[in-house]
Amino acid sequence: MVNMLFSLYNFNDTWAKDAVSKYINCSNKVLIIPFSFGENIKNNVDWQNEFGKDNGDHYKAIIKPFLSYGIKNKNINCINYFEDTKENAKNKITSSDILFFTGGLPDKMMCRLKEFDLINEVENFTGTIIGSSAGAMIQIKEYHITPDEDYDTFSYNEGLNFIKNFDIEVHYKETEIQKNYINKVLNEKTDTVYAIKNTGGIIVDNNSIKLLGDTQTFSR
Repeated sequence: MVNMLFSLYNFNDTWAKDAVSKYINCSNKVLIIPFSFGENIKNNVDWQNEFGKDNGDHYKAIIKPFLSYGIKNKNINCINYFEDTKENAKNKITSSDILFFTGGLPDKMMCRLKEFDLINEVENFTGTIIGSSAGAMIQIKEYHITPDEDYDTFSYNEGLNFIKNFDIEVHYKETEIQKNYINKVLNEKTDTVYAIKNTGGIIVDNNSIKLLGDTQTFSR
């Protein structure tokens, strides 16, 4: 099991490429799970406008790093929240080598994974799991949300049962708010918080942790 945590969809940039390329094979099948969208996406038409293969606003940015690692467009699939059934979604997971969780709202993503009854499938997945921003946060067993333009209040939240020995702060910009809440998390929950800037990331390969690019370590 390999978990990769990033802030943006830029893990094909030079600071990441050497490390990430060890885990991505050009024949891999990638499944994108865009379950982190907000209230603005209300139906399949809205969904297609964001994530559709033909003209989705976000789709090109999401698949760009995978294409740069040599993966063919035909080997990239999506779970469509409005069209896929629970069974379809499970089958898509079991026939994939890489799962990718998009950025957005992490609590919404966890709710939809539960709604589709996918938690077990994801937690027992044996391939590589990659996530950016919200998609990185939910890989932490108990992640925190720092107040920002999407969230008014600080909170601890239940994520997937992957990473238990550290927490992360994504989109780290060295703001006082971020530093204060990192300290809060260190005091209350964990010994280590990794602050991932927009050009940073983490690879967790079983028990080994590799920091990439602009990622800072905060310890208790």
